[in-house]
Amino acid sequence: MKTKNIFILFLTLILFSSCGEGIVNIGEEKFQPKIVVEGYLSPNNPIENIKISRNYPINSSISYDDVYLSDADVIITDLQTNKSYNLIYDPITKAYKYIGNDLVIGYSKSYMLKVRAVIDGNNLYTKCITTTPDIGFKIHKELSILGEMKYREKDINENLKYFNIVFDPSPGTDFYIIATVAQDASVESFIYDNPYFEIKKDNVIKNFERYQYESKWIQNINTGVKKQSKNIDWIDTWFYGNYRTIMYAGDKNLKDYYITINQLQEMDGNYHEPKMYFEGDGIGIFGSFIADTVYFKIIK
Repeated sequence: MKTKNIFILFLTLILFSSCGEGIVNIGEEKFQPKIVVEGYLSPNNPIENIKISRNYPINSSISYDDVYLSDADVIITDLQTNKSYNLIYDPITKAYKYIGNDLVIGYSKSYMLKVRAVIDGNNLYTKCITTTPDIGFKIHKELSILGEMKYREKDINENLKYFNIVFDPSPGTDFYIIATVAQDASVESFIYDNPYFEIKKDNVIKNFERYQYESKWIQNINTGVKKQSKNIDWIDTWFYGNYRTIMYAGDKNLKDYYITINQLQEMDGNYHEPKMYFEGDGIGIFGSFIADTVYFKIIK
């Protein structure tokens, strides 16, 4: 499975309007059909998994098969050459991809996504530009602390040891996501004897993916300094077994969306959308990143 296909952000669409004491009043007259985009480009990787869907009014009965738009006109334009490429719909992944080999996504290059679609009889159009991060980001696996370690293992001075990632940032890219996945996650491999919370088996079952997938971000780093490091916090590891950690150097679109997606309600109760860069009738995220992957294992 390619790294780009693993990268999943849960797209939250909140188009509320409110004021005062946090009371949200939503009327059908407020609804506007929108093209919903979730797509990412990555240098030297295929263009695929560009999801094009639609929004719905609150309290609508939604069919999964109707959410994704299979007949949209989806185009990627290389802004360095001004050449455009048509994407096709894959019914298996319910996403768009480019099947040619004459378009290679480069580093520090700009690309435009354009989408036309008919939703509820409305002819809609949107476009968005992403500029890929510059070459340079990499994880130094030989300098990082990986391999195997006991859960919350201590050194000879009784200080906690950590898995550690040493990396070079991409020039000009100050935003990084660290996504950690427990590959051997199960109810039986859960670390119940942890110092943070008393967690029962029922809670593990109910919130299984919440414990299996963890992500954090780093921002505003000095991109001119090489060989920076970041620990994997023990509170981000809830299972014994093997882990995969993917680190992403993200562009401005990804940075602003990721940071604002969970900060939608203001202190006075008003709601606003996450930061997005679509023109026209689009919402969602079209961004780019460079990724690198490491592995480690927690033993009893």
